[in-house]
Amino acid sequence: MVVNIMKTGLILEGGAVRGIFTAGVLDRLMENGIYYPYVVGVSAGGGNAMSYVSRQIGRTARQINAPKSESYFGLKQFIEVHKIINLDKMAFEYPYKQFPFDFDTYFKSGIDVEYACTCCETGKAEFFSETSNEQRLLTIVKATCSVPMLCDPVEMGGKHYLDGSIADSIPIEHALEMGCDKVVIVLTKPDSSVAPTNYAKFRKVINHMYKDYPNFVEACMERVENYNKTAVLMDKLQKEGKAFVIRPQIPTISKFEQDSRKIMELYRHGYTLMDKRLMELVDWNQGKEVQHFEPVSAQVPDEGDVLLASG
Repeated sequence: MVVNIMKTGLILEGGAVRGIFTAGVLDRLMENGIYYPYVVGVSAGGGNAMSYVSRQIGRTARQINAPKSESYFGLKQFIEVHKIINLDKMAFEYPYKQFPFDFDTYFKSGIDVEYACTCCETGKAEFFSETSNEQRLLTIVKATCSVPMLCDPVEMGGKHYLDGSIADSIPIEHALEMGCDKVVIVLTKPDSSVAPTNYAKFRKVINHMYKDYPNFVEACMERVENYNKTAVLMDKLQKEGKAFVIRPQIPTISKFEQDSRKIMELYRHGYTLMDKRLMELVDWNQGKEVQHFEPVSAQVPDEGDVLLASG
């Protein structure tokens, strides 16, 4: 059933491993058959967007909490490919091997899904979507997840891109420009006062590494200021009833946490918090364009996944 009165967007913040909270939230939504017509993912939020649109409950949680032998970041990757973060493994290997991705369902979903990437040449956020080409989709997701200083820029269309959260951590204004009247925002930090990584602290390194991209350097230096402005807008929309915000209510974990039990604790927190607020969200959704499908049986990761990942 589609109630076509107002268009609601779903905004998914990044946060690396903290994205496991978002995975829990979305798994509960998918179990209840709730899908929004517009989705925008940023950084780790992009990975969550993929599994949400392809309707694969539990996929992102298993990917984030992969066994250490299969993890795309850490000492093993540094030894094997000389990179702390091996995004090629995450973007181009996981979807075909360890964590199969349902491209067919994704491309036929009818959902307008975008990924925010920061253009190195301009320092601005650009938003990409793909509805048929598997490799281009995965390249876009790799770009939005490419952390400055730790990952190489990703080339697309003759330009170079890095983590979308540098230029637009929570793309509320873009969602409104895309025709959304209201937005559901899933955050990965418990409080807006907890600012994202302040790259101004690494000014010398950033200036050296990206000397050919002065606009990108400027975007890095202005990141926290822009984030704070977005937080003000988000609070305003909440008060007006135009934003439904869900965020962790417990202390967060490290962006690159490797303790699988802590990771799964945050996943379960996201899942149970969304479960508790589900009727609140359903009431908030009334009169808006939201796709409702038949609820599905639970396919969320269980304790066995925790034990597997801890090996």
